Amino acid sequence: MEFVYSTLVVAHFIGLAAIVGPFLVQMRKNGDFAIAAVFGGAITQLVSGLLLVGVAEMGDGDLNHIKIGVKLVIALLVFVAALLGWLRARKSGNDRSIKKFFHAAGGLALINVVLAVFW
Repeated sequence: MEFVYSTLVVAHFIGLAAIVGPFLVQMRKNGDFAIAAVFGGAITQLVSGLLLVGVAEMGDGDLNHIKIGVKLVIALLVFVAALLGWLRARKSGNDRSIKKFFHAAGGLALINVVLAVFW
């Protein structure tokens, strides 16, 4: 079970890197956003996070369900922002309409990291 948990943690970190990396690199750009990478990272974060909670529930550890709930809501907001940006990019290709979704997903992901570390 330890191997499964560690594999899920690695997947969770890779998803985080796929969201936060492009966000930090492209934060000041006005176009050509890597919204597909952010969307893929959001999916990876959401799925691996839910599986991590499931594995932790099967163990003897004590979980902070309020923290998990808050982080889940933020992760869902990241996913929705990335999805809307990705759909808009596929439809119009207009970088101005993608920018707000890109920044919302990246900023909320950073908030989720801060909550994970300091809460």
